[in-house]
Amino acid sequence: YFKLASLTVSPRFPGLWTVALDEVIPGFVKERFSPQESWKNKPFCQDDVAFFSKGLMELSDFFTEDRESAKLPNYFTTAKFRSSYFLYFFALQGAKFLTLFDRYPRAIEAAIAHAEKTGTLRVLDMGAGPGTASIAFFIYILDRYQRAKSLPFKIQLHWVDHNKTILDDGKLFLERLLAHLSEINPNFEADISLTTEVRTWWQHPRDFNFDSSIVLFGNVLNESANDPRAFQLGLAPFLKNPKGAGVLMIEPAFKSASQRLSRIRDEWLLEQDTQSGAPIWGPCLHSGNCPVAMGRDWCHFSIPAELPGVFFRKFSIKLGSVRDWLKFSFLWLGTPETVTSELADRQGLARIISNPMRTKSGDENQICLPNEIGWIRSSKVRNLTLHRGDVIRWPLEKDLPRAAPRKPMGKPRRPRP
Repeated sequence: YFKLASLTVSPRFPGLWTVALDEVIPGFVKERFSPQESWKNKPFCQDDVAFFSKGLMELSDFFTEDRESAKLPNYFTTAKFRSSYFLYFFALQGAKFLTLFDRYPRAIEAAIAHAEKTGTLRVLDMGAGPGTASIAFFIYILDRYQRAKSLPFKIQLHWVDHNKTILDDGKLFLERLLAHLSEINPNFEADISLTTEVRTWWQHPRDFNFDSSIVLFGNVLNESANDPRAFQLGLAPFLKNPKGAGVLMIEPAFKSASQRLSRIRDEWLLEQDTQSGAPIWGPCLHSGNCPVAMGRDWCHFSIPAELPGVFFRKFSIKLGSVRDWLKFSFLWLGTPETVTSELADRQGLARIISNPMRTKSGDENQICLPNEIGWIRSSKVRNLTLHRGDVIRWPLEKDLPRAAPRKPMGKPRRPRP
């Protein structure tokens, strides 16, 4: 037994991310959203934490309930919610993307290879809001080249959102961030541009360019759940022929959102050549049907993380707890050409999809197998505790105990997203 590429290891966050959270965002929010002119040029302080926490707690109440689009208000139309998002949820959502960028370095290499080939690292951010996901990716890339004098390609951020106001906020924030980075390292050269589109993300113009180094979706599908066109028209063009690092979708850890990703995965794999394995970066390690696309269980992860940001921590305390975990579900689809090296390392591996659960046989974990959920007696495997997200050798060695899997979930199905 051993762990490989575990999702339970705390992620590493770039230093530039901490700079953005502690220096750029507080000043930007105070300048952009302070109700009194006399406040705008003063340093962000504890009084500002108290003032902006009011909107944050209200927005948090919306987010902690079932985030279906029919119930969730258009929060980006309200200034107090936009400021709350920048001060807290920007850091939280961005950290989820950064965690996966850190977990899948070969995917990042695929994006860079595509950028070097085309001359432009094009980052497409769908349902972008203020550009959270793509700014996190941009910062991650800059951190990789921090010792270089320039980037070997241009960077183009492309944001699509139906709310013009939040796109404008994000554009101003990006300008502040780039200005700050120029002050930190005035000798570093980078050609960075931003394109914004005000439209519903799934209503693609006829001349829309789907060729990107990476495509990012952050909580977008969940908030579009009640409109079938979002899946039939919106996702299909991206999944038909992904390039570079492919398409990364991060959703809340809710059952409905997580199972939606699983059904999208199964539908997509029906159109792929999976003879040599599923061209998926993660979290899947097999090309069979997802065993938790339906039923009582679902695929999601809780990752321990010491999240950076002095003010982020203060706002976390205001909300009642310090954030020590990142909780989400995700699906990262790639191409057979780019995921080939990853597939070779997956032979004989399986992922744990639950924390230890007390059963009649002792502490056991659920394990993801093609078309079915297996069980493993985690407390007896060399006395090591398994957690959701761990990767193990499978099948186990003969001398190690193995619980019988559940009954197969029936014939292969063709689920609808």
